[in-house]
Amino acid sequence: MSDRNLSGSDIRDLFKDTPPVPENNFRHYAVLVPLIEREDGIHVLYEVRAKDLDRQPGEICFPGGMQEPEESYEECALREAYEEIGLMPENVEVINELTVIYGVGRFAMHCFTALVPAEAADSLRLSEIEVDQVFEVPLRDLMEAEPENYRARLVQYGPEEFPYERVVGADSYPWSKMTSPVPVFDVNGWAIWGLTGRVTKVLVEEIRRRQAASGEDE
Repeated sequence: MSDRNLSGSDIRDLFKDTPPVPENNFRHYAVLVPLIEREDGIHVLYEVRAKDLDRQPGEICFPGGMQEPEESYEECALREAYEEIGLMPENVEVINELTVIYGVGRFAMHCFTALVPAEAADSLRLSEIEVDQVFEVPLRDLMEAEPENYRARLVQYGPEEFPYERVVGADSYPWSKMTSPVPVFDVNGWAIWGLTGRVTKVLVEEIRRRQAASGEDE
């Protein structure tokens, strides 16, 4: 087939039933958003990354990490939650994939909401390497909070050797200037921001939207 012109039939055979191909080693991550069932209502569990990690030390996040080969996004989230905070998969009821957040660093973060009984949350085993501590925020406090909303500026630069004269007929090109949302939730002495803030904002907004649609807030 390689030494002749391809036909429509060849193209069908080559691409039939094949999954999409990620460009430039696009990376996929998954996180678990643990919702703890306590007597006074739902609490959202966060973790604080260890202070001596090379990447994002001390930041607030949800348990999660990079997807491994042959594992689904949900399986990745459950595995990472077990590895980081000792949350047993059998104690987790995954509800849904809440959102997918895409980053400029060629990655996608798949976020899963999950119900966790209080007994399981009270017997966590934290990774000494990755996790400094965990804490909970009552969902009602997040629902009542109004996050501060900022926009981070992301500026592209072309390499010095880029062939501007061939591709655009000039010696420069106005590379796009983008912004990324950075919400900050200040609740109970914690500043929840960045990607974790974005997931938290989606969680809160989706609960409000669905309650309104079902008439529960009337």
